[in-house]
Amino acid sequence: MKMKFILSGILIAAIGLVLSHTYRPYVYENHINDFHLADVIGSVVCVPAAVLCAYGIEKRYSIKQYTIGAAIVYIAYEFLGLLHIHGTFDVYDIIAIIISSLVFYRLSLLFGVSSGR
Repeated sequence: MKMKFILSGILIAAIGLVLSHTYRPYVYENHINDFHLADVIGSVVCVPAAVLCAYGIEKRYSIKQYTIGAAIVYIAYEFLGLLHIHGTFDVYDIIAIIISSLVFYRLSLLFGVSSGR
């Protein structure tokens, strides 16, 4: 059961990487307005990937606790851009992190993952 979560997290991260290296350049080269989706692919997949891997490695906390923790960490990481420590600050990344966290948690409830089924 643990391996299922870890592999799912790795798969989500891999999909994010592939999309970042294929979809993002395509959107930029063709000047397509995709409502910033190409800009926030990493932020959309970071929380689900991290939570699934962490939950698969150690089920010490619930999916909800891991999701909240991961969202806080990734949002804090985004704020490092304001201090010029990491990349650039982008409010769309923060919005994407929050939305993907909420959607991921809702899906985990729907599929019964967080209840231990």
